[in-house]
Amino acid sequence: MSRRTRPLAVPTVRIPRQRGGQPVIVVLSAEEGPTLTARAAAASGRWLWKHRRTWAPTGIAVLLLVLSALVHLIEPRTGWALAPLVLAPVGVWAWITRRRPAASRTTKTWRALLAAAVAGAIGWVPVAIWFGPARPAVALAWALLTLAAQVAWLIARRLTITTEKGTR
Repeated sequence: MSRRTRPLAVPTVRIPRQRGGQPVIVVLSAEEGPTLTARAAAASGRWLWKHRRTWAPTGIAVLLLVLSALVHLIEPRTGWALAPLVLAPVGVWAWITRRRPAASRTTKTWRALLAAAVAGAIGWVPVAIWFGPARPAVALAWALLTLAAQVAWLIARRLTITTEKGTR
């Protein structure tokens, strides 16, 4: 049988006899290692798992993108039922403002900006369900909101880590 017709042909290795008469045993495996694509996917997966908290906003945004696409395909009118949820961050902001008034003007401004940003992010979901997340304007809004959330998350984490180290 020729080498070409043998299944999973292993190349023949000839090793000359050694002194002492002991035969040399060489084990050759017919199995191939993982492909470059599999290695890259495994390395990416390990890196993402290691930094999963850092990339939480982007992961949530991708999950919302997929879920809104599925709901849009099943029943686009669900967007109308979810539309009142846009007012929830404004209500929470008003409640917090009454319960714990801000000591400084900067704190008031940041609270209002955070409420507006969260309202915009929550408002994206009904719009994406109604019009479809693949529309250019909706996809652009998703990308901008995701970028803003990720940057704010990284800044907040860095500020939190530095203040925790400073208080110890």
